[in-house]
Amino acid sequence: MISPPTAVFLAYKMNKRLLAAVNQLRYTILIPSLPSMKKLILTLCLTVTTAWAGPIVNLDRLGEQLGGWTSKQSRAADYELSGSKYRTWKPEISPTLEGGLFISVRIDHLRGLFASDDHSSLQIILDQNGNIISAQSSMAFQGRKITSDAIRLGASAGTTALGVEHVAKVGTELLADLSAKLLNENVAEPGRVSFPAAIHHNYNLLCLSTGLLEETPKEPDAKPEDSQKVEQTALKVQQDKAAVQKTGKPIPLPTGS
Repeated sequence: MISPPTAVFLAYKMNKRLLAAVNQLRYTILIPSLPSMKKLILTLCLTVTTAWAGPIVNLDRLGEQLGGWTSKQSRAADYELSGSKYRTWKPEISPTLEGGLFISVRIDHLRGLFASDDHSSLQIILDQNGNIISAQSSMAFQGRKITSDAIRLGASAGTTALGVEHVAKVGTELLADLSAKLLNENVAEPGRVSFPAAIHHNYNLLCLSTGLLEETPKEPDAKPEDSQKVEQTALKVQQDKAAVQKTGKPIPLPTGS
């Protein structure tokens, strides 16, 4: 006869083996093999890449123009404008239902060790062609918040990316609106006075990094010698056609000397 302690020990061992077998079966069913997992990941990546067609923000280029993502564990860039220090954080980017992008950038005015920093945000919405649908910004300091109007300037559907003049127009209107509202707050601190200019600076760099500014390559000018050769060839063809119509015989092709 088995003693009670022995029976308890045997039951424990059997339950432990049973649980191990169940876990092994579960992992075998749920977790595919490594080659299958690699194929699945590759298929998903190709599907996402193929499905997405629209504007793309080049974060590396934006970081280079701001001096490099070297602050806050490579999540922000510090720089100086008009004698004041600012910090731009990496943009938050999300796709829209229409195939465009919603871009949000946080910009800080670094006021020093014993003063609280000022904060601002810049939001830009692009359509699937890279056109600006709207741009808006806000600034917050000492319990006060200034928000610009939503500057809207979009192209009609199906057009290509807006040109430099359209992008500059949105940025200029955004800067003018922020500056006018900041003037009503009687702000005297230099870094705060130039805060709208810092936001405008980030707007321009972000547009350059998003591929909004189209550049149309100029066609090379034709050389005078080439144009003369084309005219002589056309004249020779017309003379040959006239000779064929007059004589009814084809003109032999010239041989190279």
